[in-house]
Amino acid sequence: MDFLVIGGTGYFGRSTVEQLLAAGHNVAIFSRGNVRPPFWEDIEHIAGDREDPQVLRQQLAGRQFDGALDNQCYDRQEAQAVVDALQGQVGRFVVASTVSVYGEGGHAKGRHTVRQPLADEERFAIDYRSLEPVHETDLDSRSQSWEMRPHLSEYGEGKRQVERVMLEAEDWPWIVVRVPATLGPHDPSGRFAWWLTRILDGEPILLPDGGTLAVQLGYSHDLAQFLVRLLEDGPVRNIYNYAQHELPQLANWLQVIADAAGKPLNTVSVPSSILHLATQLPWAEWSYAPFSYCPLLMSVAKAEAEMGLGFRTSLREWVQTTVDSYLADPESLSSAKHADQRPAEVEFAKRWTTICNQLIPSLSAS
Repeated sequence: MDFLVIGGTGYFGRSTVEQLLAAGHNVAIFSRGNVRPPFWEDIEHIAGDREDPQVLRQQLAGRQFDGALDNQCYDRQEAQAVVDALQGQVGRFVVASTVSVYGEGGHAKGRHTVRQPLADEERFAIDYRSLEPVHETDLDSRSQSWEMRPHLSEYGEGKRQVERVMLEAEDWPWIVVRVPATLGPHDPSGRFAWWLTRILDGEPILLPDGGTLAVQLGYSHDLAQFLVRLLEDGPVRNIYNYAQHELPQLANWLQVIADAAGKPLNTVSVPSSILHLATQLPWAEWSYAPFSYCPLLMSVAKAEAEMGLGFRTSLREWVQTTVDSYLADPESLSSAKHADQRPAEVEFAKRWTTICNQLIPSLSAS
């Protein structure tokens, strides 16, 4: 089969190309060509900048593909440009969206959180029924305004508008995949590295509310395998949520990372209200202490029933693979943001520990 991947040289797009090639498919990549992975000689490179609609149309004119993947489409204009360029030329068009289209902040608070620690640290599955996860039918992007909603992230709003373009395009064979934060080797976001660098330095790590919130993640290799299945045989005009099958609490997930790195986990639990009020640390930024606040969880029942997700890697295995990739390439740890805040974190953790140690005997005596 012949497939087009827009981007395809970084992160899970790269993994998708590798798996398509391993399956014997022909792959063309549309990109500027600045990054050339090891498989470069095995693919057809179509040179161009996807932000230039005219170049996109010219370079793809007359081409026919069994399927196409676009995991780098971020706004309404980019979505419309690719629909115009490939109309009538693809059997399936898979676009990567995000859990953020469902809403953030107040929409998720209270509904999708786990407040009680798990009794067994080895038990990573949490009953979805107690969390009220969102389903694909909870959001129809066609019913949403084109106006950007100010209480949501620019990224989530951009992806919501991408979805609307896809869903409203006439005779367009779209498949939308809504994914959570997706981690793994070559992750440019720095989210995994943020925690790993702190575990490696051995100093205390501030853990909001003891890390009791559930964490729903994706693993790049497994997501790529799901995307390949959709490209090969996915039913068009469908929306799927995708995530890993295990749903750890943040504290448990960090322990798995520490185990994989062969390091002890040194955390200090602090109420999130205290952290926001008593520190100057940027807790409101998505790149700071990732996954430590207000999760929004998705049901993946539809994808499990219609496409089968039995291939997903276990939590411990994919975390070990990811840790090993960072340790083999220490420079990749520089993707962790806010390294300059580390001394302030350590200082506050030590001060908080001292305060708690002083208060506990006083409370016991009273």
